[in-house]
Amino acid sequence: MAADIATKRLYVGNLSWSVTWRELKDHMKSAGDVTRADILQTPDGRSKGCGIVEFATAEEASNAVETLNDSDLLGRPIFLREDREAEKAAESSSKRVYVGNLAYGVAWQDLKDHMREAGDVNYAEVMMMHDGRSKGCGIVEFATQEMAKNAIETMNDTVLNGRQIFVREDREQKGSGVGGPLGGSYGHHGPPPPRFGGPGGGGGGGRHNNYGNVSVYVGNLSYDTTWQDLKDHMRRVGNIDKADILQGNDGRSKGCGIVIYQNPKEAQRAIRELQNSELNGRPIMVREDREAHNFGGGGGGRGGGGGGRGGGGFGGGYNDRNNYGSSEQGCQLYVGNLSWNTGWRDLKDYFGQCGNVDRAEVAEFPDGKKKGFGLIRYHTAGDAANAIDQLNGVEFQGRNLEVRLDNKA
Repeated sequence: MAADIATKRLYVGNLSWSVTWRELKDHMKSAGDVTRADILQTPDGRSKGCGIVEFATAEEASNAVETLNDSDLLGRPIFLREDREAEKAAESSSKRVYVGNLAYGVAWQDLKDHMREAGDVNYAEVMMMHDGRSKGCGIVEFATQEMAKNAIETMNDTVLNGRQIFVREDREQKGSGVGGPLGGSYGHHGPPPPRFGGPGGGGGGGRHNNYGNVSVYVGNLSYDTTWQDLKDHMRRVGNIDKADILQGNDGRSKGCGIVIYQNPKEAQRAIRELQNSELNGRPIMVREDREAHNFGGGGGGRGGGGGGRGGGGFGGGYNDRNNYGSSEQGCQLYVGNLSWNTGWRDLKDYFGQCGNVDRAEVAEFPDGKKKGFGLIRYHTAGDAANAIDQLNGVEFQGRNLEVRLDNKA
């Protein structure tokens, strides 16, 4: 059998649908040094039940076929064979590295200049949304595989424009359906790599790669939570391209953020496993990011303050009353007869007993004085209806609340 294996890459079949690339890699490394492992996916991000594993040498690949064929992985006997696809694409990809957590102001030239410390850079790309804004990640191709490996070893966790970047092998293969860089257009220098198509759409309902939504909205964050805290907490379920804390015009946290994963499966796992987990003393709310947002530069602040009814604005950071949260009708409530001492955080904590609150605001005059009413936006219309039933007429901070649907939403 060993003489028949001339490639370092193997096809692995009969995988359980729940197997991740990391679990596949961990299972296969008993046969040798695994340089990459991928799960092939359908366009909607679901596993195809098979994958590709690449070893450091053809001998190790041969050993894997001999020792791991019919071995058990998550309750299923897997089968291994030589990957019969052309090696040319793999050879090109092995010179490329994926760079994540880039500041939004980083241009391809900045990326190239930074990465050339590891070797000669053929080209550098910053991945773009359809409207020309950076996605916070990019691809760099070096002249040789050795230089690419050197970049992973020496440039990971270095700082570029104030952010600590991460560098890994580029796992995307043309037509393979595996996870990897997000779809979209590129700001680049040099000829584009063969596997990339033209500019892809990124708008409409959060951040997507070619296989589904990769971004999640995280609510109820402590105000002292940084993007690094958020990233460290959320990375336990998958690889993160970007983590941002939403901020007002004054630079203060809005108490929520966006996390962009490398594939939809990891984003869905975050929603399942990290909902109500505790971060900096608060149980966080995690759901799909349904909006297409404008990121600010640097630390990633988005949105702004101001706006509102009759002058002034809302304490809580919206730039208008429908700026963020669920697009479902009937989710936003008007809350009247508030005490002058009630802040938006008080309001959010109190209304949280009826469901997941996406946003709470207290209306203010231009001088910062309270107007005595506010807005609550729930994640679902059912939670909003529940709040009306339970809290309308109830005393809160010495005042009987008026709770009804917001007619101006």
